[in-house]
Formats: sequence, C-alpha cells, structure tokens
Amino acid sequence: MHTVLLFKGGFRQPLECPGIEKSKRIIMNEYLERELIKLEDMIGFYTSRIISYPLVPPEHVYFSLTNRCCLRCVMCDIPKSPGRQEDELTTEEAKKIILQIKELGVRHLILSGGEPLLREDLTELIRFSRASGIPWVDIITNGILCNDDLAQKLINAGLNHITISLDGISGVNDAIRGEGSFEKSVNAIDKLNYYKEKMEVTSPSIGINFTIMNKNINDMLKIVEFAKSKKCNTVVLQPVLMSNVSMYERKKNALWPSVKEMPLLEENICKLVKMKEETNGILIYTDSAILKAIPGYFRGKKPGRRFKCYEGIKRIVITCDGKLWSCKGIYGDLRKDSLKKVWFSEEAQKIRKVVRNCLDHCLQDCVYFPMDISGHVKQFLSGIEEGPDNANARERIISRIDYCINELLKRVKPNFLGNFSQKRLEVYKLNVLKKEIFLNG
Repeated sequence: MHTVLLFKGGFRQPLECPGIEKSKRIIMNEYLERELIKLEDMIGFYTSRIISYPLVPPEHVYFSLTNRCCLRCVMCDIPKSPGRQEDELTTEEAKKIILQIKELGVRHLILSGGEPLLREDLTELIRFSRASGIPWVDIITNGILCNDDLAQKLINAGLNHITISLDGISGVNDAIRGEGSFEKSVNAIDKLNYYKEKMEVTSPSIGINFTIMNKNINDMLKIVEFAKSKKCNTVVLQPVLMSNVSMYERKKNALWPSVKEMPLLEENICKLVKMKEETNGILIYTDSAILKAIPGYFRGKKPGRRFKCYEGIKRIVITCDGKLWSCKGIYGDLRKDSLKKVWFSEEAQKIRKVVRNCLDHCLQDCVYFPMDISGHVKQFLSGIEEGPDNANARERIISRIDYCINELLKRVKPNFLGNFSQKRLEVYKLNVLKKEIFLNG
C-alpha cells in the first residue's frame, strides 16, 4: 500500500476530502513518498561512505552520450580531446546499459555530453529509458540545436527535466559560450514552454545551470530573475572547476575571481541565500550550505568538516565509450563487464577508499555536501501530522538505521579504519538518532 504522509502547513486535509482534487492528491502522495525515500537513501549514503561499500543504489547516473559539442566555452576542456564519434556507444549498446541502470535500482538518469542533442538517437534513448521503468530522466544541454521539431520530440519522448546551460545575460553569456549562443539557448526555453502549453503538459520542467566565474559575477542575481521571467523551475549555481576533464588539476585558472572581485561575489552569495530562504528553495536549487561555501572555495579554503564527498557512492558517471569514470580514475568498462559487477568490484572499492581520505580542493554539489543525518530526520518528521502516517514514516526510518548498523558491525573490521573506536562511534551516533526518533514519536 502506498504510504501517505500529511505535512503540517501543507496538505492538511485527509485524502478522502472532496476539497482536494484527485490529481493533486496523487501529486501530494508521490512527492512526500519521494521525500521519505530520499531520506532513507541519505542514511544509506552516510553509512556506505564509512564502509566504502554501497548499501543503496546511487542517487543518479550521469550518462555522457558524446564528447562532441557545437560550442567552445572558455571553461570547458572537453573540446580539446573530443574523441572519435565511431568510439561512442551505439544505440543498442546505450540501451543495454540503460537496462542495467534500471536493474541497479537507480531512479534518476541524466543524459549529458558534450552536447547530447548531437546524438540523432537522443529522443529514442529518452523514450526507451522511461519505458524501461526509470522514473526520472533529464538532459543537460546548451539548447542551441533545439528547434520546433526537436522540442516537440523531447516532450513526446517523456523527458522529465531539461537543464539549459546559461552563464550570463546576453553578451556576458556570449563572451563565455560563443557569439549568438544566448539567443539560441533562450529560443530553446521559449519553444519548450510554447509546446508544453500547446500540448497541455507540465513536463519537461526547465532548469538553468550557471557556472560562477570572474566573467559573470555581476549576472548571478540577474540569472535568477531571468529564470523566473521564463517560467523556469530551477537554477543551479556552481563554481567553475579548475578543469572539467583533469579534475585532479588543482591550480587556479584565469577564470578565478580576483581579490578585488571577492566582495561583490560574497554580497551576491548572501543575496542568493536570502532569496532561497524566502522562497523555500523553490527556484534556487543549489543547497544553501554549498552557496555559502563558494567564496571560501575561491579563496582556496576547504569547506567545514561536516562536508564530505560521496563520489562512488551517490553517483555513477558513464563516459560516451562506456567507461565508469570518477575524479580518482577509471574503474570499469561496460563493454566488457556489467554495471552491477563493476559497481561492486574491488576497483570500485579502492576508488571509494581514496575518496574517503581525499583532501583535494573541491566543491561539486552533486557529490560534495554536508550530511547532517540527524537534522534531516528531525526536519522531515517535525513536518508530519501525528497519526498512523507519522508512525509509518518513523518505522521505515528506524528500519533503515537498523540495517545500516548491522552492515557497520558486519563489514567494518577492527583494523579497517585504523581505529576500531570509530566504528563504535558511528554505531553510537545511529543509535542516538534512533532514540531521538522514539522519544519524539
């Protein structure tokens, strides 16, 4: 039976109440169930990192379909080594991997590149992914190839979300991504909105991805207002990488904000955090803790101790020729082995152990974030109305904690962490969380 969770201050009426239309009841039901699943996964990710072994499926898979691109963005190193088109996975090879992604239990597939719109089979792969049972399928694109025909095909294929990369307004974006790119990317947003309205559908939702660098600090707030004006659903703001190919490269590059530019950056970050809090995070998707850490990142400081990297736990990255990629190296080839075999392999274990001890300067919010398990659990449970649904949620959370404690006790050997007391500490922390759930029940 599908769990129904009723949140205080939100959908307070019972499901049988005629005042709530059936479609809204279903949306409410699915949203709250999804939030509970995310919380269960978070507890699993936390424990998985400690033991360097995945106890739950990754949150998402980034599947790069090509390294080819029609732009030459100043911060991107991919065009320097695009590879050969004939080395890319064929349609049938990609479909085989998609089925393995579904079998692994992944609920979120992100098709990327390079520029994924250059793949002639893109809409076929989107349709296949949804038909295979993957609930949420996104693409990340610059959007400049999205004409009327492709916009309709993307919608009809069942795409859930499309992220358009924009790094500024008008000339600022063009200076970073190429002359005329802003107008073409915005045309893609307009076409998608037009055909969604014409077809009377709400998907795909539309997001903007904005890479913060010295060239666009003045446009950080403008891009949020622009997104709002274009009926976009999300804005992700992330700091520029030293290199998006050789991610072990930690040397500052020419796109780093200067000392003189830092005060403006900090001011804009503060305004973004305030905007996020005032709108309950509805438009600005980037975590507030990540936003607050960005100025320090550009100054060469590592985020606080509560930030941890979950590379090799929270996500899988598959390259366009079928390799499993991480910032610490390649650890498998899906043309030779199954995804499940590689994901649970000794090579993957080695990568996770290296990541757990990594001290590199990094702030990728897809894998690097503050993991406050207790805080998230309390926040979630405090919003649920008392009653059977509240009890059901507590029971599921406690069940997940018990599972993680058992795995900790089973998998962590006395010399595994170099100090057996660390295992006892983690078990103690999870037991304390259980006790808090009981006491507040």
